Amino acid sequence: MSSGTLGWPVWGALTVISGMVDAIAYTALAQVFAGNMTGNLLIMGFAAGGAAQLSVVATLISLVSFFVGAAMGGQLTARVTDVSRRLLIGFPAESALHAVAAVAAFYLPVKTVAGQYPLIVILAVTMGARNTVIRRLKITDINTTVITGTLTNLAADSLLGTGTRTRAGRRTGQIGALVIGAFVGTVCLLKLGLPWALTIMAIFSCLITAAHVLAALRARSGPS
Repeated sequence: MSSGTLGWPVWGALTVISGMVDAIAYTALAQVFAGNMTGNLLIMGFAAGGAAQLSVVATLISLVSFFVGAAMGGQLTARVTDVSRRLLIGFPAESALHAVAAVAAFYLPVKTVAGQYPLIVILAVTMGARNTVIRRLKITDINTTVITGTLTNLAADSLLGTGTRTRAGRRTGQIGALVIGAFVGTVCLLKLGLPWALTIMAIFSCLITAAHVLAALRARSGPS
């Protein structure tokens, strides 16, 4: 399956959202990640080892929630074999959960750790489900959540490596998108606060979903 299934605007935007989610989660939600589970496993080890201000409980909540979300994504990909239809279900579901998190942030006692747990659950479930759906597309170098492999491949095929520069543009774009998302998420959080940072992320997510749905509907109604 080619990258054209999503296209740069969509998967690039999804990667930006991933950066925003983890920037907001790590900075404002008990210093855990909602998408980067490798980071969470390390954080759990740090917390268990006694590192100050790191929570084993919060990290476990994020890990379990991500696991549940990934399992839900597995159910979706198993039951809906048509990729286009699968994305038309998955994208709106993700945006809806982002909207739920944004609304909840205005009412939850987010200055307390216990008040942050529901947001961790919502965001980690969302990222787990998306991670499964995107990975099942099997598009090379497109993950949207963790880009260690993308960075490794970029370096291996760079002029310092094999020199082939295979998919260098796509790989560089994904890395840049994640960094941009983390930057935007952090700025929104520090300038506007948690509820509004999540609101901006949710609006961006809804816009991306709407654009994808409209494009998919146009493609279906177009000439065969």
